[in-house]
Amino acid sequence: MQASDLKQGMWVEHQHEIAEIIAVDPSNNTVIIENQNDHQRSSVSCEEITDQPQLHTGCDRYY
Repeated sequence: MQASDLKQGMWVEHQHEIAEIIAVDPSNNTVIIENQNDHQRSSVSCEEITDQPQLHTGCDRYY
C-alpha cells in the first residue's frame, strides 16, 4: 500500500497480526502501527501493510 491510501485509526494487517495505524508519514512512505495483541508500536514501510476491508473501526475482529 501507499501512504496516501492509509489514515490514522485504520485497522490493517501486518505480519498476520491486526494493527491500528497511529500515524502516517507520507514523505517516507511509512506508518507507525500498534499491534493489538501486545500493544507494541513500530514504524514500518507502507509496502508491508495489507489492507483488511473485513476489519471495521473500533473492533479488532473479523466480521
